[in-house]
Amino acid sequence: MRRGALMFGAWALWVGAWALVLLIWGEAAVPLIAFGGTAAAGTLVAGYLAARPPRTDPPRTLSDTSAAPPLIGAGIVLAANGLAFGLWLILIGAEVAAFGGGLLIAELRRAR
Repeated sequence: MRRGALMFGAWALWVGAWALVLLIWGEAAVPLIAFGGTAAAGTLVAGYLAARPPRTDPPRTLSDTSAAPPLIGAGIVLAANGLAFGLWLILIGAEVAAFGGGLLIAELRRAR
């Protein structure tokens, strides 16, 4: 099985489990519909990725994994939470995002 299909399938299974928890113990319909729809969409994407013919792309010059995108995302989330918790968290989030951006630039330069 392809890595992308496996990741989408695992994510859809995780969100589907939360939808099941909401079905059993939740009272609101909107989160249940949102989680259930997201799990169904993730399952469809995983099925598509598993069934499509393999691509014949040239070999990748970058590695399959990178720490830069999660660091940038975590920095943005920390900075956004800083709007509620104070300037100190905004500054920490900006530092984490800047570190992720620098790491991304370094990876892209190394790929040349």
